[in-house]
Amino acid sequence: MRPRTIDLNLLVTLEALVAERSVSKAARRMGLTQSAVSHALRRLRDTFNDELFVRSPDGMEPTLRALELANATHAALEQIERTIDKSASFDPATAERTFTLRISEYVSGHLLQRLCPILRKEAPGIRINAAHFTGDPREDEIVGDEIHVRLASSGNPEGRRERLRVLDERFVVLMRKTNPARHSKMTLPFYASLSHVKVAGTIGTNVIDDALRIRGLYRHVVFNVPSWRDARHIVANSDLVAAIPARWARDKETPLPCTAVRFPLDDVTFAIDLEWHPRFALDPGQTWFRVLIAKQF
Repeated sequence: MRPRTIDLNLLVTLEALVAERSVSKAARRMGLTQSAVSHALRRLRDTFNDELFVRSPDGMEPTLRALELANATHAALEQIERTIDKSASFDPATAERTFTLRISEYVSGHLLQRLCPILRKEAPGIRINAAHFTGDPREDEIVGDEIHVRLASSGNPEGRRERLRVLDERFVVLMRKTNPARHSKMTLPFYASLSHVKVAGTIGTNVIDDALRIRGLYRHVVFNVPSWRDARHIVANSDLVAAIPARWARDKETPLPCTAVRFPLDDVTFAIDLEWHPRFALDPGQTWFRVLIAKQF
């Protein structure tokens, strides 16, 4: 087979399919219709005389041939991007570009409502594709020019990526103003003895439970909830307490009869990291967008 006879757009589609393991997700990533990607997959199979993907309980599983082609395409695109980046410039006022964000549900509630009016005013040609983390281990990998904004992980992240800490916040203990616990010194054993609301899921506070366990303590969790907003309202209407990042303990838009006291673990913090693939470190458009995201924190 002569390389000049191959439609290079098909190889780009193949790379997206290998990354996403799904026709619909690959279509969304590329800004195409699902039928267009399905048609491209049929052409790919005919071109390379290989099934390329087989169905499995986890989605579309690439064959060895598909992985070889996707890796070769990925390396070639990296080289092209590096060459273009050397002379590229970016004007947000006139640029037409799509940025892909993968963010935790908690972060999206804070970030997206702030980004939208800025982009509509300063960069009307910019489009955003945002998706939540679902817990699938594969989505931890940064694919293409995707940007991740998520709860910081301890240690070094797996795979190639760069990180910027955009938020490093202390926890406080939130309780109703009439809760008798507010009159006692918030020692670590006393904190552990209370009844708690825990924000669970992809942005949970498991780090607190880990720190308590090391010290031979555990907290009695009565409610597991998906968001800080839920935790605040439950605390305001019960005798439960919640560990919440300090800046979100109070909401000026919906004030509640709550008070916050010092959290008894100084070494436990709430941090948010912005992550991207190193090959886009010098991309002027993504650099501009990363700075814009960081400013929102």
